[in-house]
Amino acid sequence: MTVPAFLAARAASPAGRALRTGHGRASLGFHVTAWVVLALIVVVAAAGVAAVVSPRWRRTAPRAIAWLLGGLLAAYLVGRGIAEFFTVHYSSPASYQSSWGGPSLAGVFAVHSGPGAVVVIAAAVWLWRRRGPRPLAAAGGGTQQGR
Repeated sequence: MTVPAFLAARAASPAGRALRTGHGRASLGFHVTAWVVLALIVVVAAAGVAAVVSPRWRRTAPRAIAWLLGGLLAAYLVGRGIAEFFTVHYSSPASYQSSWGGPSLAGVFAVHSGPGAVVVIAAAVWLWRRRGPRPLAAAGGGTQQGR
């Protein structure tokens, strides 16, 4: 059985090699990513239509879309930052010297894990400030001494 020339060329291309696993099939991660992106497009389009139709959604839809996209970006950055610690070959500098931030290991971690660390710190500060002022009695004393 012969393979058409355009399929053989696609399979030999760098993109085709990146999408294949050992069995020549597209990887599961690629399919999951494609479905997530498609679902995200549908949700954003539905919220956009709702914003046009409903006066209540005119203010809510853009905020919901921004939270959704920002949350997905934050989850990606944090996940990428965590995964970098497990994917780097510490004993082989040749494996990371041509990566972004290379040739030093600290630079590679700064570039790949730094944005995730910034997201975690920003989320912690946001949650800390959001909890509001604590009552004076709970803060360590309800009476003022020395007056």
